[in-house]
Amino acid sequence: MDEVSQKMLGLALGGGAYRGVAHLGVLKAFEEEGLKPGFLSGTSSGGLAAAFYAFGMPLEEIRDLADKLHWLRVSTFNVPKLGLLNNSELGRFVEKHLGSKNIEESPIPLALVASDISTGEKVILKTGSLSQALMATTCIPGVFSPVQVGGRMLVDGALVENVPLTVLKEMGASVRVGVSLGSESYRKPENLIQVIINAINIATDQTNLASDGKFDLMLKPELQTYGFLDNGNSLKLFAEGYRSAMMALEKVRSMIDAAGPSSLEQVEAKFLKWLRG
Repeated sequence: MDEVSQKMLGLALGGGAYRGVAHLGVLKAFEEEGLKPGFLSGTSSGGLAAAFYAFGMPLEEIRDLADKLHWLRVSTFNVPKLGLLNNSELGRFVEKHLGSKNIEESPIPLALVASDISTGEKVILKTGSLSQALMATTCIPGVFSPVQVGGRMLVDGALVENVPLTVLKEMGASVRVGVSLGSESYRKPENLIQVIINAINIATDQTNLASDGKFDLMLKPELQTYGFLDNGNSLKLFAEGYRSAMMALEKVRSMIDAAGPSSLEQVEAKFLKWLRG
């Protein structure tokens, strides 16, 4: 597929904690078939996958990092006020592996979604510190203290748009593919953390919106048997993401064909207008 056609394609990666490894399988399938996206957006763990890929880390290396990633390794205990933990360790983890980067430096145009806990607004992070943005989009409210960015108190973007397809449209992607990691079967909570996680899952269910446009497609890998906090199934999660993407390839190609030609200059001009807006 030519460069212009690739630039038309955007991928929106949804939240789902350790299930986010499935995103890497989706990216692998698309990459093998010459469908490397021209735009990436992400929420929560989908934001992590999108960012590491957008900044050029090979998928196998990202999966190796995901295997080593553990909640307690990227958080530290807080004196309870606005959250039990803080996730500043995640910021250091990002800078260790990607360096001190700004979002707008990404070789693949990238946007990350967070929620303003003071106003309820969706916040699209498209410039500024990458590590801070990733801390914000993965910040589970109540578990982690809100992250201060640009005078706002930001938490997990799953509350406002778990699979950020609308962001891709604003960025200039003509064809938009979302990846929803689904919800977890609810269970009776046994501690405060599980109460918070259940509450977030309920809210997230309401933001896993179905695709509603001619050039929107939502992939839904079969992940119901995998828990959000179980990091022992990375190979299976990767394989399921890969399988779901391979099954959708024909549809994606037909959507790109139907979207019609668009010059590289037009695509880039629309993105720059969005970035500066």
